[in-house]
Amino acid sequence: MSSSVLEVTKVTTHYWKIAINHGPFNLAGPEFFLDLWNLLQTIEGEPDLKIMVFESAIPDFFISHYDLQRASSIPADLLAKWPLMMLKLATIPVITVAAIRGRTRGIGSEFVLACDIRFGSAEKAILSQAEVSFGLLPGGGGIEWLPKHVSRGRMLEIICGSDEFDAATAAQYGWINRALPDADLDSFVDKFAHRVAGWHKQALSSAKHLTNERFGLPKEEHFFESYQAMAQLWADTDVQRRMEVLIDKGLEKDKNVELTVAEFTARFPMH
Repeated sequence: MSSSVLEVTKVTTHYWKIAINHGPFNLAGPEFFLDLWNLLQTIEGEPDLKIMVFESAIPDFFISHYDLQRASSIPADLLAKWPLMMLKLATIPVITVAAIRGRTRGIGSEFVLACDIRFGSAEKAILSQAEVSFGLLPGGGGIEWLPKHVSRGRMLEIICGSDEFDAATAAQYGWINRALPDADLDSFVDKFAHRVAGWHKQALSSAKHLTNERFGLPKEEHFFESYQAMAQLWADTDVQRRMEVLIDKGLEKDKNVELTVAEFTARFPMH
């Protein structure tokens, strides 16, 4: 099974790998939204599937960030499904794993936070909630998911600083499960996935359900509150001008800019 952005490899009937492949930067645009929605619908008809691993086919980028230039191309009804997609990742009776290599910012961070388990390359995984540096705030789940994993102070550091975090720091904070040497990441995740795929489906789904009950999941209405707050900022004329400047200076065009977004946005402070 394959699609325009998500490439699905059925390793076994119990274990699937999904590679995000939308070069050059794995921006989250209309194709990603549609393909993820379709994938989640497909999974509901796969009673034998036990574990899915999400990875990137683009070495430097897991999901760089939301596709700002093509945001208006995402149908409103599909965009409105994003909170449902994030909650579905967290509630479907399948263990979802993110194997993170490359930049994972904004909606990319929100996506991996919605997965059950996150492993990162110690050398190559970079995480960020960069929205405030654009004049926005996390509107796709960052404000909802981060409190489940990190402290209040660390959350404010992550969001308000809008800086980039290496995998070791992200693991220390609780943002990801652990950082692994890049050379070991794939084999470790594959071994873990094969191990989980060997267990009883009902035991796995019950364990996930009861874990969600004990820890609690974000409320759907909270996702919409954050999205509305972000949308109000997006409509601000100062923010719109800032977006135009950032894109004109190379955002979503220049690989060097996409590799160093935190440094890039700091060159254009908002006063």
